[in-house]
Amino acid sequence: MEEVVDLFGGIDEQDNYDESIPKNENYYIAETLKLIKDTNDFPLFIYSMIKTLLSKRDILSEAQIKDIAKTLNIKPEVKEVIKIKEKIVYKKRKSKLNNHDDY
Repeated sequence: MEEVVDLFGGIDEQDNYDESIPKNENYYIAETLKLIKDTNDFPLFIYSMIKTLLSKRDILSEAQIKDIAKTLNIKPEVKEVIKIKEKIVYKKRKSKLNNHDDY
């Protein structure tokens, strides 16, 4: 087994190769695209990846969250609420005559 590993360059060289690649935005975009390609466009796998990534949404800014919502075409759900306010009607009472002497 060791001879086969030696023929193909060994495991240690592959680990060093990964460390030599700068991990910037483009690296992570390429890795994500590679993951999507590896899933063979199965919706369940892509759904699972997006759901897992969005579980860390608390570290994103509001602008980033709005951008993601715009990309996913998420619109706020508008519910129509009808409030009926009944007018309270009091019975008309007869005015009382002032029978007391005010003077």
